[in-house]
Amino acid sequence: DTRLVEMEFPSGVVRSLQLPIDVRSGSRAVQHAQTGDILVLENGSSRVWRLSVAGHAAEACQLTNAREAARFRSSLGSRLLFHCVGGAASIVVTGTPGRGASTPWQFDLASAAWRQLPEAPSAILSSAAFVSGDALVIVGGWSKERGCHGRVQTLPLAPGGAWKVAAGPPIPWRRPGAGCGGAGGQCFVALGWMECQGTVGSPDFRLLRRNGAQQRARTSSSRLCAVEGNGSFAELSTLPCADSFEHNGELYMLGEEVFCIGRDHVQAFQLSTRTWRSWPLPRELRADSSNSWVKHCGSWAFTWLAQAGCLAGGEAKRGVHGARQWARLEFHVQERRTPKLQRP
Repeated sequence: DTRLVEMEFPSGVVRSLQLPIDVRSGSRAVQHAQTGDILVLENGSSRVWRLSVAGHAAEACQLTNAREAARFRSSLGSRLLFHCVGGAASIVVTGTPGRGASTPWQFDLASAAWRQLPEAPSAILSSAAFVSGDALVIVGGWSKERGCHGRVQTLPLAPGGAWKVAAGPPIPWRRPGAGCGGAGGQCFVALGWMECQGTVGSPDFRLLRRNGAQQRARTSSSRLCAVEGNGSFAELSTLPCADSFEHNGELYMLGEEVFCIGRDHVQAFQLSTRTWRSWPLPRELRADSSNSWVKHCGSWAFTWLAQAGCLAGGEAKRGVHGARQWARLEFHVQERRTPKLQRP
């Protein structure tokens, strides 16, 4: 069966409920900031679902017709973002497989139609991606043809907007990262784990030979960095646990904490005290029978939920929602009922 798993912060309380639709492994999700609904982009297509959750019940509605559901093929490296200006709400997808690695798409929620945005100068799959004001900000990226890069690219989402590439040096980039906007044009970026020595942004930093089997090695780590509007960057701290960010390209602010939700850990950095705290992932998400490639690239979809009017300990509640196929039935769904999953 298909379940939605919710984890509440800061308590760490977990609950789960049944979903009325099959959510393909590798799909992506984001919250509608105005309605609170969860918008899901189906892996391998451009089909969009709206999930409305109330109490212990969930309702689903497909927003795309047959034509719009087949405009492009989303992939495991696609990022999904929510954007709203002047009451016009939309979602943005960053990159599709193959020749679409540099192509973003925007889905207008009122007209239920996709439009293709200008192609980015560099690949935007498996990137740190977020919306800042009326602009799409992309840090890093990957394509099968050219590998990884660490450029900072910005696209105004108003009609006629053109890409701008920051003049600063590239950020070291080996595995998918995540980011969010801060004050004064600054943003925070968590770098997916890499084999390295020294401090990011300093002359003593250097990347070591890549070794995908050494995530827990002494020389493997993830770094949280501050990135300025001109592309310059500096390391703030090393994450307690090396991680990568396949499921979602965003970080999330809760008060003065930056939440880094990776493939293996939930870690939060307190900006004023420069300290970390962490939570284990819900055990329901660890029981994952996806094939090794899908696991590696992010098998479950999640979004960060801001629940208006719901307070706990003086802080607004936030939750991670993981929508994924469940163990044994997942295998049958992938093999018998859905097309082959698309790789980045």
